[in-house]
Amino acid sequence: MSLKQINFPIKLNFFKKLFLLTIGVVFLTIITSFIFNSLFLDKFYIYRKKQNIVEIRNSLVNVINDKNKLENYIYFAEDSFGVKIDLNFIPQNNRSHMSGNKKIFNSLKINESTFKIREVDGTSGVMFIRYYERLQDGYLLSIRSSMAVMAEHIQDIFLFNIFTAFFSLIMSSIFVSIFSKKINRNIMYLKNSAEKIAKLEYPKNISLNSGDELEELSHSLNEMSKELSVSIENLKLFVSNASHELKTPISVLCLYSQALARGNVSEDKKKEYYKTMLDKSLEMRSLTESLLTLSKINSPDYKLNKEEVNLKTLIENSLEQFDYLEFQKNIDIDLKIFDLFISGDLNLLKIAINNLVQNMLKYSPEDSTIFITFENNTITFKNPIYFNKVININEIFEPFQRGENALNENIDGSGLGLSLVKKILQLHKFQFDLAIENSSFIFNIDIKKTD
Repeated sequence: MSLKQINFPIKLNFFKKLFLLTIGVVFLTIITSFIFNSLFLDKFYIYRKKQNIVEIRNSLVNVINDKNKLENYIYFAEDSFGVKIDLNFIPQNNRSHMSGNKKIFNSLKINESTFKIREVDGTSGVMFIRYYERLQDGYLLSIRSSMAVMAEHIQDIFLFNIFTAFFSLIMSSIFVSIFSKKINRNIMYLKNSAEKIAKLEYPKNISLNSGDELEELSHSLNEMSKELSVSIENLKLFVSNASHELKTPISVLCLYSQALARGNVSEDKKKEYYKTMLDKSLEMRSLTESLLTLSKINSPDYKLNKEEVNLKTLIENSLEQFDYLEFQKNIDIDLKIFDLFISGDLNLLKIAINNLVQNMLKYSPEDSTIFITFENNTITFKNPIYFNKVININEIFEPFQRGENALNENIDGSGLGLSLVKKILQLHKFQFDLAIENSSFIFNIDIKKTD
């Protein structure tokens, strides 16, 4: 069996991943520290020693002309910094004699300096660093510092790093374990809440007080749970209402068609049966078209097909379409509107205008007057209603919600009209409001006129 065929059922939860990641980071830091110490610690130590010697040299040169201060500073520097300072005068007539100091003196120019690193005796392995500088007036400055301490310090540092590594790993394991368990507990809480939402259980009060992104996620899940709960309830209500609205005409169609098929209807009543069946069929078609339109425009990716639309023409065509209601109820129409062009979706605006006009004519009492006017960029649809009943303005825009007046007067309708109007106007970003004042139904639409 090849390695590719082996299935390793290893699944690490968030706690284990975070724990291993943190321990890995700590371990990597320790290894990096060891590598840097091995490669650069001695070089850094020598660099710092040289800087320290240069500082001593500068302080010494500042007092070189004052014998007392010079002696005091040499004593202080040797005692405080662990260095050996020699200030030798090399006579000019003896400079040809090539002793060690004289060779160095002759190899340097005035105010030129050099560092040398050597073993003390060539066998002990103990190193020292020495600074030479040729001063004016024939002086050779020598500052020597032992680096034996460096070897001891490197060993101590290595042992200290090992101790620190173990201590860091132990402490990191403890703190990461506590921290990751807390985070994992919060994540599991959110995971369980999300699983409940997926099962349509909708938990209430999903809340965390962690002060981080998980807390924000809990708030989002809580809002999502509430919104989904309301949406599902609305969907159930919508389906129930739609089924109820369709049930009546379907029942009538079934009953009448069975009677006709069995020959139980006299010739003089057949025409009445056919007319009723046609009316119910048209009612069902209107309802299904409204449902499909409402579903389509509620889609989040729906886009308007905008073109130039004359609202006056739409309103006039709608009044003509429903003129049978106008003549049936002897309603007068006060139309005060001129050619008004806007950019919008012709089909959707036609649906909105038709619903508004049809509602005005259906819900107005006989021998009344309806008003359609345009003033200050606002189209107003105003019609009287049968009597003053308390109407919840917010609920009347919900699907299948109808006012008590319509129910009491047995006026046909599905209650989808204003839902469609509201959504269409929102898609066009038109501001609108609805009010009932002095026994009149007033619907205002704020229209910005286009050129």
